[in-house]
Amino acid sequence: MKLKFLFSLAFLFFLFSCSDKNKLPKDILPREKMEAVLWDMLRAGEFLDSYVFNKDTAIDKVAESEKWYDKIYQLNGITKEQFKKSFAYYKDNLTALKPILDSLSKKEMEDTQPVQTQAAAQSSQSQPIDTTLLKRRDSLIKLHRETKLKSQVEQPTN
Repeated sequence: MKLKFLFSLAFLFFLFSCSDKNKLPKDILPREKMEAVLWDMLRAGEFLDSYVFNKDTAIDKVAESEKWYDKIYQLNGITKEQFKKSFAYYKDNLTALKPILDSLSKKEMEDTQPVQTQAAAQSSQSQPIDTTLLKRRDSLIKLHRETKLKSQVEQPTN
């Protein structure tokens, strides 16, 4: 009888100790949300490097990047503080970070495939094209154009 009780107690202890490790603190972004934010940040960084910083070498890269990251926080409905806290959490918990990085790596591989290959693969599988990424990219491009136009209007002509 004592042995049964000890096994039951040990099992319950094991069960509760394992479930707490997998639970995120309430103020940490869930994995899917964190993945979406990081993906947007990576894409914005690529956009800035390819289209903004190359065209205007006098631009303050840090300030411009911060502007874009603030837009990404707004687009995803989070604050900079939420992101920083969540990023620190995931950095400290590598088992939680690994699936996010694996997924981002997979997305990057899929994103760099030639357009014809993607279209052929999608048509052969009869799956609809995921327009979410295209919409986010278009939103970032639109925000960049608006920001550029605002800065041109605000700057006095010499």
